[in-house]
Amino acid sequence: MLLPFIHGLTGDQAKARIEREIRLAPPKCESIVVIHGCNNGTVLRDTVRSRVRSARILEIHPCFMNDGQTTIYLKKNK
Repeated sequence: MLLPFIHGLTGDQAKARIEREIRLAPPKCESIVVIHGCNNGTVLRDTVRSRVRSARILEIHPCFMNDGQTTIYLKKNK
């Protein structure tokens, strides 16, 4: 599991950072937990949940106990 830091980034910067983390994630990495926060607007949350793209993404799920967190589940690289 990876935890990319995106606080203080714009939506475009956060998208690029997360897509880079996905690209560089070890083959056995199964998920990336993104802490985007929830108190200062929705740009980062919406970016993580709807704009991040990668062929390696299996599913993206919000954390139901913490609206400031989203988990990106990855397909295993072969």
